[in-house]
Amino acid sequence: MSSMQHPIRRRAVLGMMLAAVPCAAAADIAGHPPVPAVARLAHPSRPGGHTMACWGSSTAEGMSPELAQLASAYGMTYFNGGAGGQTAEQILARIGARPARVAASVIPASGAAVLSSPSMSAMDAASFSAAGDLAGIPGKLSKAHGAQPGYRFHRRRPGTSVRMPDGTPFLPTEGGDFRAGISHLSIGKNNLTGKHHAASDPDTIVEWTHAADTWLTAAGGHVLVWGHFVNTGTHASAPVRRRIYRVNAALSIRYGPRYLDLDRLLTHRGIWEMAGIRPTASDLREQAKGNKPPSLSSNGAHLNALGYAVLRRVIESKLENLGWLPHPQR
Repeated sequence: MSSMQHPIRRRAVLGMMLAAVPCAAAADIAGHPPVPAVARLAHPSRPGGHTMACWGSSTAEGMSPELAQLASAYGMTYFNGGAGGQTAEQILARIGARPARVAASVIPASGAAVLSSPSMSAMDAASFSAAGDLAGIPGKLSKAHGAQPGYRFHRRRPGTSVRMPDGTPFLPTEGGDFRAGISHLSIGKNNLTGKHHAASDPDTIVEWTHAADTWLTAAGGHVLVWGHFVNTGTHASAPVRRRIYRVNAALSIRYGPRYLDLDRLLTHRGIWEMAGIRPTASDLREQAKGNKPPSLSSNGAHLNALGYAVLRRVIESKLENLGWLPHPQR
């Protein structure tokens, strides 16, 4: 087969997969340094379509290097809203769709206050950091890695102490400028494992996803809602599988062409043609079970560079088909 035929075959396979799989997602991270929260890129392409952001946990974070490159190719500014290990409660608090609410307390005149938040637990491992306003005071809400007694709010400037009533919302400011562009939304995978101090009910995750989509689209932007894959090695009868399938089915029905079906993409035989490798027997066994295959994985829960590379090609085609991408930069 000539070298010209390989890209043609892969484009044909990509077209077939896009027809069979309502969606997919993003990125070839091999050999690229970590992406900062904001990758500033010149010459926005069109009003309201000059930004791209990705909100989620480790899958979103892992895809961000390639999503940043994809944004760059179209003259867009990219925001990395992925944070490994975070629950939907924490992701939504950073987006602003479901603000973190803190218990009654006092913000001191200077320094940091340790606050409890009934709306998102501080007992899980994931770190947290978001700039925003609390009781009208600018500052940063954060949590170090590991279980903590609460979240720390450090005000930006000294002032007078403020007593807050119970349920005071923390209103994030970081990433808000990206609502009018293209947003990728991937929330709730960690919740669905049932291993966190967080909601694990699939219907709750679906409704929170809808709330985040509504919040983002209200600013006039486009939102691509991602489904979840089942981790490598997951038992056929594992509760997490049922929860993921329930969420994916509901998101697929609700969002139609705006839904990115990672699960069906990674278990589709056509992915091997796109990846340019032969699947192993283990890959085929895992796909048959409905799990993410090992050859596209860095570990049981995460994709590797090749997996992200395939996802980037699929997501770019998806965005092109939706008509959301501006003209590429020359």
